Amino acid sequence: LLRNEFPEILIVDVAIGGAKITDLLIQCFYYKQFKPDLVFLQCGIVDCAPRSFSLMEKALIDKFRLRKITKIFEKKLRKYRNCTYTPKNGFLGSLLSIKKYFENIPFFSLGILQIAEEYEKLVPGIRKNAKEYNEILKKNTEFIDNDDFPIEGIISDFHHLNEIGHRLIFEKLKNIIINHSESKLLSVNE
Repeated sequence: LLRNEFPEILIVDVAIGGAKITDLLIQCFYYKQFKPDLVFLQCGIVDCAPRSFSLMEKALIDKFRLRKITKIFEKKLRKYRNCTYTPKNGFLGSLLSIKKYFENIPFFSLGILQIAEEYEKLVPGIRKNAKEYNEILKKNTEFIDNDDFPIEGIISDFHHLNEIGHRLIFEKLKNIIINHSESKLLSVNE
């Protein structure tokens, strides 16, 4: 949608399914070479989702083929353990490291989408965690709030966008790009 709207602008999209913020950080050395005028970051749901096991524990479970045994307790453990793939301090550290790659460049983050009641039932604690991780984004970036995001814009997994959702995010980003372009023109003409 952005490429169609702004054919004169080079839009570089990095989309890594299931990526944690640390996965995005690893890619920054390459993408900073494009010398962007604006940076938009969308991350957090994978980082903050309550899990039964940490990544290290999960690796050990897989290594020793204990998945069948642990699967029985997974839902209860998730609720009580609230492990996340990226602890809040690690999320903040990675976010600040990403921002360093793009110093002096307007840096925006898209807030984690509002958490539907059905998603909270499936993944107890996701609403609280999403709010806390959004606060980290809000305090450290130009934050694009999605707390008002309609459930009609999200597919049945409760965290991926459908066509309506993509259009809504597009409108938000489009407005920022237009405002940024206009302010650059004003500063050049002054």
